[in-house]
Amino acid sequence: MPDIHATAIIDPAIELDLADDVVIGPYCILHGPSQITIGAGTRLLANVQLQGPITIGQGNTIYPFASLGFAPQDYGYDASIPGAGLVVGDGNVIREGVTLQRATGDNPTRVGDHNYLMAYSHVAHDARVDNHVTLVNNAMVAGHAHIMDRAIMSGGSGIQQFTRIGRFAILSGNVGVAQDLPPFMMAVRMKSVDTLNVVGLRRAGLREHIKPLTRAFDWLYHSGLSNTGFVAKVEAELGDDALCMELADFVRHTKRGITPCRGREEWTARKLR
Repeated sequence: MPDIHATAIIDPAIELDLADDVVIGPYCILHGPSQITIGAGTRLLANVQLQGPITIGQGNTIYPFASLGFAPQDYGYDASIPGAGLVVGDGNVIREGVTLQRATGDNPTRVGDHNYLMAYSHVAHDARVDNHVTLVNNAMVAGHAHIMDRAIMSGGSGIQQFTRIGRFAILSGNVGVAQDLPPFMMAVRMKSVDTLNVVGLRRAGLREHIKPLTRAFDWLYHSGLSNTGFVAKVEAELGDDALCMELADFVRHTKRGITPCRGREEWTARKLR
């Protein structure tokens, strides 16, 4: 049966569904009246607060003072409405003081699998964090944003509402973007792409994609092509490279526009030959 510490407080109005080996540590508080479901092997270490409706998967570790499922920080939202809630997948590490807010719309805020959410990082209402994402201390994900697989948001970084961060993209410390950051890119200065995430591509065993992605980078940022023209050129000349096609598809579906790049001279001096 679940291991629930004697000091934990669980609202009797909650529809509670706990796997047999769930651990709810000292001074945790589970607020009702909505449903809270927690999967096998998940541990709430101490002083964790949950507000349903919330579903938490298997093998998660949630550290003290994390706050999951509470009302959005939205002036127009009625906090008494449970809404669609929050869904957290499997194998996540959620460190001290992390805040994950429930949705305002019909679909829950979602955090996928095997993410590392470091201390005091924040995922706002209706946002989506996919898999193997790292949010470093104090990273801020605004409402309705989407962080794709293996992206990294460094300490103190932030993104605006409805912004997308592509797969393997990196947002440097204390940097923010207000437009979509394409996959495989690095943003080192405020609201600006700097280069490809070459190190990340190498570490992921994707070295063979670096040269074609370098060509695609030049076309996207230094050729004067429109987004539509860029997509067409990639499809025509780099259509056999899966990562280039992924980049083209990301650009094709942008609604906020693509984060711009620093000057051509700096990129030319740094890119790989």
